[in-house]
Amino acid sequence: MNQNRNWRRVWNLTVWLGAIALLLVLNVQLFNKNFLAEAKDTLPQIKLNLVSASSFVIKNQMYETETFSETRNILVLGRAGSGHIAPNLTDTIAVTHINGPLKKTRVISIPRDLAVKTTSGITKINALYQMDLKDSEKAGLDLIKNKVEELTGLTIDSFVLFDLATVEKVIDDIGGLNVYVKNDILDTRFPTDRGGYEIFKLEKGQRYLNGQTALKFVRTRNGLRGDFDRMERQQEILKAVKGKIISLNPFWDFPKLWGIFRTVQKDIRTDLSLADIKNLWGLAKNTDLEKIETLSFNPENGLVVAEKMKLGAATAYVLVAKDKPFDYTGIKSAVADFINSQ
Repeated sequence: MNQNRNWRRVWNLTVWLGAIALLLVLNVQLFNKNFLAEAKDTLPQIKLNLVSASSFVIKNQMYETETFSETRNILVLGRAGSGHIAPNLTDTIAVTHINGPLKKTRVISIPRDLAVKTTSGITKINALYQMDLKDSEKAGLDLIKNKVEELTGLTIDSFVLFDLATVEKVIDDIGGLNVYVKNDILDTRFPTDRGGYEIFKLEKGQRYLNGQTALKFVRTRNGLRGDFDRMERQQEILKAVKGKIISLNPFWDFPKLWGIFRTVQKDIRTDLSLADIKNLWGLAKNTDLEKIETLSFNPENGLVVAEKMKLGAATAYVLVAKDKPFDYTGIKSAVADFINSQ
C-alpha cells in the first residue's frame, strides 16, 4: 500500500514537472534557435542571440502565433542534473499528446520504476538514457525513445530533456511566487537529494516562495488528504508560474526574460523547431492546466503490478505489465483509448 502511494506521488510530480518544462520551452520564441550541427552526437540545444532577441522584443512580436493544427507526441524527460547522486537518471518520463484541431492536451505518465528489457538485460526505464550516454547523448535518447514507443504504441515526434533544477532556477528568475498556504505544513521526513531527511516547515497564510521552497511545497507528503493536497499545491504553483511568465512585458521585463532564457539554454534540450515552439505556445498560453487529462501506468488502474525482480546483482521492487511482465498489449490498448476519447 505504501509503495502504491509512493508511485502516485511520483506520477503527480511527473505531470507537474512535465507541464512546467513545456511552459518554459514554449516561451523561448523570443530568441533564435539553432542546433549544434558541428557536434553530431550532441542533442539540439537552444541557442540565444542577444541582438536578435532585442530586435524581436522591440518589434513586439512576442505573442504572434499561428493556429496549431497538428497532432503531436512530445517525449518529456526530466533528469536530476549535476550535484545529485545519479544526475542522468530520468525520473520524469511523460508523453504529452497535443491534438491541435481539438485543442486538447493529454499527458501519459510512465513510472520510473517500470522494468524493461534491453540487450544488456533487465533494468528500470529511468536508467535507459544513462546507459547509452557512454556512446553519445543521442544514443541515450534513442534508447529511451524507442522503448517508450514500444510501450505506448505511439510515434514520438519530438522531445524535451530538462534538468529538474531548471524549475527551481526559473521560479527564482521570475522573482519567486506568492501563493496561499491553506494549512500549516510540518514535514519531519522531507527527503534530501543525498538520500537523507530534513524538516520542512511552512505556516498557513499568504506566503512568498523562492524556487527551492516552491519545489518543497509541491513535493512534501504532509497533509490530511495526502495526494489530493499535493495535487492542489501543484496546480497552485503551475498557475502562478504560468501567470507570471505570460504577464511579463517583453520590453520592461527584458532582463527577467533574459535570465529565464539563459537558464533554458543551459538546462533544456529539444528538437522542436522555432515554428513549432511559437505555435505550441499560442496553444499552451490559452490552455487551462486543470483541464489537462492524464493517464498513468500504476497498480490502481490495473495496467501494471508490483513485483520483486533481480536487476543485475541486486533485487528490487519494480513495476511490470499486469498480464505478462514485458507484454505491453494492455498498456497500448489503454493509451489508444485514452488519446482517442472525445
